[in-house]
Amino acid sequence: MQLNNPKHHISITLISSALILLGCAVGPDYVPLTTQDLNVPAKWHAKLPHNGNNEQLINWWQQFNDPTLTYFIESTIINNPTLAQSVAKIAQAQANLRSSNASFYPSITASGNASAQNNSYSGTSIGGNTGSSSQDFISAATGGGSSYTGGLNASWELDLFGAIRRNTQIYQARLDASISDWNDARISLVSQVADTYVSARACQSVLMIYESQFNSRTSTQKLTELQVTVGVSPRADQEQGAGLVAQTLSNIENQKGTCLQYNNELVALTGLKYDEIETKMAKNYAQIPIPSYLNISSIPAKVISQRPDISSAERSVAAAMANVGYATANRYPSISLTGSLTANGGTIYAAQPSSWSYGPAITLPITDGGYLRAQESLAYAQYDEAVANYKSKVLTAIKEVENALVRITAAQKREMAANDAVKNYGNYFNAMNKKYQIGWLNLLDLETARINLVNYEQNLTTAKLEETEAWIALYKAVGGNWNESQLTKLTIGS
Repeated sequence: MQLNNPKHHISITLISSALILLGCAVGPDYVPLTTQDLNVPAKWHAKLPHNGNNEQLINWWQQFNDPTLTYFIESTIINNPTLAQSVAKIAQAQANLRSSNASFYPSITASGNASAQNNSYSGTSIGGNTGSSSQDFISAATGGGSSYTGGLNASWELDLFGAIRRNTQIYQARLDASISDWNDARISLVSQVADTYVSARACQSVLMIYESQFNSRTSTQKLTELQVTVGVSPRADQEQGAGLVAQTLSNIENQKGTCLQYNNELVALTGLKYDEIETKMAKNYAQIPIPSYLNISSIPAKVISQRPDISSAERSVAAAMANVGYATANRYPSISLTGSLTANGGTIYAAQPSSWSYGPAITLPITDGGYLRAQESLAYAQYDEAVANYKSKVLTAIKEVENALVRITAAQKREMAANDAVKNYGNYFNAMNKKYQIGWLNLLDLETARINLVNYEQNLTTAKLEETEAWIALYKAVGGNWNESQLTKLTIGS
């Protein structure tokens, strides 16, 4: 190479200038929105159950101190296909990011060809007639040889205006969002299992109430039959008592069917066999778990920031902003360094020497009918849409936390009142039952007292269920189990 060749000086100048400009990236850089931009309040309006930090959100279901619930949730995390779909999406995002990173490096390809050939030609020509004879002319040509060629082609696009960097930023943000989506799917699934489990326990509790009512009415019916026999009570009381026993038995069978449906739902969620679900549910029968305690930060911004759906929305905003830069960079020239080397050989190409070439190539958009500008405008509009979605999710998150806090407070007060009612009506029913046994009370008054007791026992069960469901909703609302370290335990492409 002769460095004093003017063409070489021009190439070197262009390459040097391009390398100097490699640090530039056109388009706006991403700046995260502030809590003021997102209208996050300074404190919660609803009363917090406790003050403190969020450390207990890691594996929050352990706060219920229920081994069966913990086992079901851990089985769900392992077996449920919903999470497998999220993991697959993370692997796809990782592959896209690796593909984008590859654009930073030169591309080199090799090619080769070898052949051998043998050419021949033959023909016959019939000359003119001279008398009765003719003369034939036959000609033939043969030839052949071998050849081979080999070559290398290289190209390297200089990221002069940051198009490659912006594209990489897009895929990195999308990868971050997919990880957050995995966490969000995990939290939703865990919450669904917990809700189904506590509903199944509440179903067992109501079933126990009906069974207790059945035993009580059966005992009353035996006494009523005896009273009818001795003429103390009319036969109508006996018929009414028999009808009430049959009604209670019907309620029991209906409630059993409902409980079996909850078991079936747990099978679908956890991936466990029905027999195992049934065996596990037989332990701690009808016990609705209540968490021992929970600390929640009094600063909403800290709580909201740990929600994976909020994190995913924020990463989508970052990806949209990077896409604006990518669309802007596409309106600028692009420069690539290209080179090739070709080697020839064989008898056919013996006289053709090897060759090489190198130099920059520039692509400059001149006119496209406004297409590139339209793409840039589209990217800005998509960014605005992502910001609006981000703000909407933040407001929804704040509402969900506030509602969950209100539900907990209301359920706790309702449970206290229901406890008092069950205690009082239990004493009242016992007193009325004693009067009935000695004949001082008719069956209708006794059943009125019994129905009131059963209703308040069911109300107490409902209040306990609502409190537990409110706790679960609160865990979910504040981003329960927002723990990326759990993701490393899964097999994801690298």
